[in-house]
Amino acid sequence: MISSRWDTPLGASLTRDERMARYGGAKYGGIEPSSSTANTFIYSDPARGEAFGYNFDGWNEDGTVFLYTGEGRLGDQVWSAGNRAILEHQAKGHDLRVFVADGVVPGTAKKSHRYIGRFELDRESPYFLEEAPDEAGELRTVFVFRLRPLGEAFQREVDRSAVGDASEETQAKLISTESHNSPTFASRGSAPTTAERREAELCARYIKFLGRPLQRWSILPAGETRPLLTDLYDEQENELYEAKGTATRDAIRRGIGQLLDYRRHIKPTPKITLLLPHRPSADLFDLLQELGISCVYEDVARGFRRAPAG
Repeated sequence: MISSRWDTPLGASLTRDERMARYGGAKYGGIEPSSSTANTFIYSDPARGEAFGYNFDGWNEDGTVFLYTGEGRLGDQVWSAGNRAILEHQAKGHDLRVFVADGVVPGTAKKSHRYIGRFELDRESPYFLEEAPDEAGELRTVFVFRLRPLGEAFQREVDRSAVGDASEETQAKLISTESHNSPTFASRGSAPTTAERREAELCARYIKFLGRPLQRWSILPAGETRPLLTDLYDEQENELYEAKGTATRDAIRRGIGQLLDYRRHIKPTPKITLLLPHRPSADLFDLLQELGISCVYEDVARGFRRAPAG
């Protein structure tokens, strides 16, 4: 019979070796089910996540949920091994015992882990999906589990999530065009700043051409943690712009997708327009016309010209 014994107090520090000796479970993984006790051990180490440019782990804003990123370092995470152990822990009668990294044991190189409590997977909203870079620097999908404490838990400010919980409902608000703090991830080895700079300069030239300030939307979709930031919004005309630093087919395709995505969350529904540094090719212009998307493009002699939606 599997033992349900647990005698480690909240806030106590254990090495993995000490935990193994008392309660079983393997040594190295972030998610370790035990075959000798009714526990699945979860190890959170946000500093390791920061090495990949993300940090979801930790308590949410009101301290009712502990967020934990699933396992899998390359490509989309899948429902296997530790991720499945968390997902199915209730059916298997296991408690989730959560530990957070807490330095090293004095005088040794062994990592110490602080026990913060007994948890279960939230029954109504067990996890949400996020984008994060893998160990090769490519964006992929990860699971962020929502763990609720069963009884008292050990909480410290240092263990709060840097990202926070997923939004329960979609939120959209107008902000200044100076707000460029979009918390997106860039693939290693890429140079996104060049494209971003071209788009920002194009937006600035267009605002100067209009001679009046524009705004942008910050949209936080339900079930997500990071807002989407549009490029420009003209409240006077109820017109949403997506700027692209080039008029290539790939850039225009991306712009179309972004405009259609953003428009769903803005009320009243805005007109949508691509802002480009050049007039697109005839075929791409026809594509925009068919989709009802306007195009504003830069003309060296005349400033900016508009091609209305079809």
